[in-house]
Amino acid sequence: MARKAATTTGDKPKARKGSKTTLSEANLVDLGPERLTAILLDLSSDSHVKRVLRLELFAESNAEGLALEIAKRFATVGKSSSRINWRKRAAFAKDLDLHRGMIERLAQDDANAALDLMLDLLDLATPTLDRLSQAEGPIGDVFLAARDGIGAIAAQALPDPIVLADRIARLLRRDDYTQFGPVVNALSPALGKRGQEHLRKTLEQLLAARTVRDARTAVYRDALRRLADASGDVDAFEATFAPELRRTPLVSAEIARRLLEAGRPEDALATLHAGAPSEKGGRHQSSLEERSAWEEAMLDALEATGHHDEAQKRRWAEFERTLSIPRLRAYLKGLPDFDDVEAEDQAKAVAKRFPQFDRALAFLVSWPDLPAASRLVLTRAGEINGADDTLMTEAARRLEGGYPMAASLLLRASIQYVLTYGVATRYAEAARQLLEAESLSVMIGDFGEYPDHQAFVADLRAMHSRKQGFRAELEALGGSF
Repeated sequence: MARKAATTTGDKPKARKGSKTTLSEANLVDLGPERLTAILLDLSSDSHVKRVLRLELFAESNAEGLALEIAKRFATVGKSSSRINWRKRAAFAKDLDLHRGMIERLAQDDANAALDLMLDLLDLATPTLDRLSQAEGPIGDVFLAARDGIGAIAAQALPDPIVLADRIARLLRRDDYTQFGPVVNALSPALGKRGQEHLRKTLEQLLAARTVRDARTAVYRDALRRLADASGDVDAFEATFAPELRRTPLVSAEIARRLLEAGRPEDALATLHAGAPSEKGGRHQSSLEERSAWEEAMLDALEATGHHDEAQKRRWAEFERTLSIPRLRAYLKGLPDFDDVEAEDQAKAVAKRFPQFDRALAFLVSWPDLPAASRLVLTRAGEINGADDTLMTEAARRLEGGYPMAASLLLRASIQYVLTYGVATRYAEAARQLLEAESLSVMIGDFGEYPDHQAFVADLRAMHSRKQGFRAELEALGGSF
């Protein structure tokens, strides 16, 4: 007979789910402590179970003993240099993660010891990952979790800032997998000014000793940038970039952002002018990402320096070039009262005659101006490109209630693209779209110059009768082809 587990006064019984033989907390409690203890001791022949039990016992009774037990395990791992077979990776990762979790437990009683051990665990990262055929996977994930969790432990600890700075420098010197940069951010508060300055000098010495620019050089420069950000030193941040890099759009935007935050808008503006995107073609032409980041920073710098009119001109020019909704909203917000209505009408006119149909449609359905979107579809139906399934589907959804003809044309374009190019991954969606077009057809009184639904399906059947995959998807939905 199963024992009833004793409960203290006021404890709520565990909710029981399933039968009494289901593995659940409530059912295991019913076995009673003596029986569970016997089972665990029997299972302790398994090395992982034994390690779990030992660590749990130390965690409950002796913080110093727990720290020593974890340190012993890390020493054993650190001495090994043999390859970690793929069959053993999951178990190895499980063991490492067990100790990482115990370090977090230890932090509740001894944060300083826990911080040292978490740094010890990170010290194991590079030599351990070197023992694998690829760094990605469950073992690498444990080290990333340790990296991301170390800041919370450091916030509870009172480490010696110089010693901590030297530990971080040691990590960076061995950062073959470029994963320890965020540790600088996480531990900067614990370093304080003394530790940050010591780490900065150490990194500068390491950089000076480098004779070539390589991945390690990039690691040191990245760490210096993170330190500069932590201390709010914009000039130090800028100094980590070579002069030619400061004149690129992306880097000049990064520097300008920090100058604006530091209350130096004129310096930010000068920096952005020096790093303006290149209008030349070829490999020196700035990418869309670079231009966008630079433009955002430039607009903020113009506003911060009182050049509102120039900022507005740039916003409008950017909208005319890209139909950017965020840029238009910012432009309208910067106009005097009542001028925004006229400007919005002008923006819609720009969209209607925009040369790229897809962008014009996306703008009009998102703004939204559904009547204009419908007219765009009907008057420029020959320009509809069904390749963008997301746009076609979303636009059709927006238009189907009041403008079924326009919605139907978009669905047709998507279906035709899929069948013409045999895009099998979209057969199921195309089948659903064909049934949606059929339901919309009853709402259309006059198809005008376009074939009605039956004629459209007949044309599809004549041209794509061999698309058996599409036929199967349509029949699965109750349709026929």
